Amino acid sequence: MSAWTLSALLLLTGAAAGVLAVAQADGGGYFSTSRHRFTTAAAALKTDAIDVGSSSAHAADPDPDIGELARVRVKVDPVAPDVPVSVGIGPKDEVEAFLRGTAYDDFVSAELKAFRAHFRRVPGAARSADPTRRTFWVASSSGTGPRTLTWNKTHGAWSVAVLRLDGTSNVDVRASIGLRFAFLTPLAIGCLAASLLWPTWRTTRRLTTSRTTPPSPTST
Repeated sequence: MSAWTLSALLLLTGAAAGVLAVAQADGGGYFSTSRHRFTTAAAALKTDAIDVGSSSAHAADPDPDIGELARVRVKVDPVAPDVPVSVGIGPKDEVEAFLRGTAYDDFVSAELKAFRAHFRRVPGAARSADPTRRTFWVASSSGTGPRTLTWNKTHGAWSVAVLRLDGTSNVDVRASIGLRFAFLTPLAIGCLAASLLWPTWRTTRRLTTSRTTPPSPTST
C-alpha cells in the first residue's frame, strides 16, 4: 500500500469519526432513541438480556461488538410525575431472581418502523419487593420525576427493570436509551493527524536513506 493510499484511508476514517463525534455532541453526548411509552398492569417491566461478551451472545455477533465499547444512558419519565419509580440495571439472573413470584412484563421484541414493543406477561403477585434493598444493581435511580442512570458496559448478561418504588402494580413510563462512544473524538484527531504526517515522514525517510546510502561500485 502506498503512502498516499494509506493517507487517504486515514483521512476518510478521521473525517467519518469527526462527523459522528459532532452528531454525538449535538445529541447531548449520546446517540439516543426517541422516547416511547411503556405501560403494564403488572408490578414491573423488564428487558431481555443485554449480552456483553457473554457465552449467551449470538454466535454471529462480532467479538468484541462495537456496541460493547459504549457507555449506556437510560432515561425514564413517569407519566404521573408524582409517582416514585425505581430503574435499575443488574445481572439478568439476579434481576429475575428478585422478580420471581411477582407479576411482570418481560420484553420479547419490537417493531421499529412504527415502534411497538411486545412483552410476555410473567404471572405472580401484584406487589414486588423493595428494589432499593438489593445490592446487585450496577446502576440504579429511584424517586419522583425523571430518572437517569448511566452504565459503563461490562462482561456478562444484564437486564433493566422499571418498577414503582412502593412495589405496587401499574407501571407507566416514557423511556429512551442512549449510547456514548468516548473514542470518536480521539480517533478523529489521531487519524487526521496521521493522514497529514504519514506521507511527510515517508518522504523524509526516503530522502534520508538515499543520502546516506553509498553509491554502488561500478565495474571496470
